[in-house]
Amino acid sequence: MVFVHARGDTSKTAAALTQIAQDRNDMGHFDMRMHKEYNNFLQQVQKSRNRQVSDMFLNGFGIHHAGMLRADRTLTEKMFLAGVIPVLCCTATLAWGVNLPARSVIIKGTSIFDSAVGGFKDLGILDVQQIFGRAGRPGFDTTGHATLITSHDKLNNYLRLLLHQMPIESRFQ
Repeated sequence: MVFVHARGDTSKTAAALTQIAQDRNDMGHFDMRMHKEYNNFLQQVQKSRNRQVSDMFLNGFGIHHAGMLRADRTLTEKMFLAGVIPVLCCTATLAWGVNLPARSVIIKGTSIFDSAVGGFKDLGILDVQQIFGRAGRPGFDTTGHATLITSHDKLNNYLRLLLHQMPIESRFQ
């Protein structure tokens, strides 16, 4: 899963990753035509009114964001969970609302636009932890990898927040 911070960036990132794979002759890694459920999902994808969903599917990629129809988001979730699309470019809403595990997650950037602030702000540590929690989910996988892409000046802050946890105190009697 590649997490981006804007709906439009899901398809732009998937297209960029597809182009990189094509340039390197690595599209075979994303060819899922031999998957046992490929033809079933192909029929469902062809019924989608979202052209990007079908185009991305043919290349082994998927997109997911709140601006998509619920049916397309559900279909994309099922295809990723089944392994028919090995790469899913999505927004952080997927991390909070859906129990969808992944072997690897990448957060592409830590600056997010906040209309209430009227500009960019740093991605919160709770969002980072929630997204990282998708990787290596117990019961789904034995290994997980999480990557945070950020600027050098923000790296130490995120490391500090991730590695120095605050103790939890209970007041239950």
